[in-house]
Amino acid sequence: MTKLKRIFLLLFICAGINVSAQTYIQYVDSADYYIRRELWDKAEEMTVKALRSMPANKLNYLLWSNLGDIRSRKGDNDGALQAFDIALASNPENASIMAKRAYVYLSKNDVENALNDIDNSLRIDSVQEWPLQARANIRMNEGKYTEAEKDFRSLNSLYPDNPEAYTGLGKIASTHGDSKEAEKCFRRALELKDTEETRFLLILLLININDVPKAKEELLVALKRYPRSGNLYLLRGVIHKINFENESAMLDRKIALDYGASPELVGKLLPSIKK
Repeated sequence: MTKLKRIFLLLFICAGINVSAQTYIQYVDSADYYIRRELWDKAEEMTVKALRSMPANKLNYLLWSNLGDIRSRKGDNDGALQAFDIALASNPENASIMAKRAYVYLSKNDVENALNDIDNSLRIDSVQEWPLQARANIRMNEGKYTEAEKDFRSLNSLYPDNPEAYTGLGKIASTHGDSKEAEKCFRRALELKDTEETRFLLILLLININDVPKAKEELLVALKRYPRSGNLYLLRGVIHKINFENESAMLDRKIALDYGASPELVGKLLPSIKK
């Protein structure tokens, strides 16, 4: 039995369960069943039926929040936002629901509204993991490095096994020219969770500090793990260019673009060589 179902059962036991309440609980139970099996259409159907069966229930903000989660899973971001809006209208100081709505806003690339929800969510509960991580990354992308570092350090202090905290602190250290600290942070992040992005950042750092032999070693390992990474082939092309292997560099440039590397990043790191 889920926490949500237990809450509803206790409420109705205290009030005396009637037929309408029993139907409501049955819908909630069915929705929970489908959620656990990731059958999102059926989960949405049962949740909506529960809401319609007892529209005045004061705990319905929990179901509206669940409905937002379900619709988000289905890729229905507009429907998810509508559900979270209704949930927050009933419970406006719920930090968790604010954070969930922020996630959907980010999925829609609405950074302004996402950041507003994240700020309010952290105002209510300042130690939430995902909101701290999200705000730190947003601030980093906006070039607000001092504010980003503050959030990354809070995240690292509260959740020392969060790899994003180390990756973020590595980026900050890199922008400050502290390559030793940046490398240390990237390697710690990889120990916690091996990702293509962190591999890319580590190799790029090694190239930038002219440690090409170590960069080549790391690139071989990375390509074995991520053999269709456009960004990693881009870095291989950069290394070829450093070694004056221009023909190989241009071949890697083409592979990088074919494998989805950003044309803007390719143009920045490995411009086309005129013959």
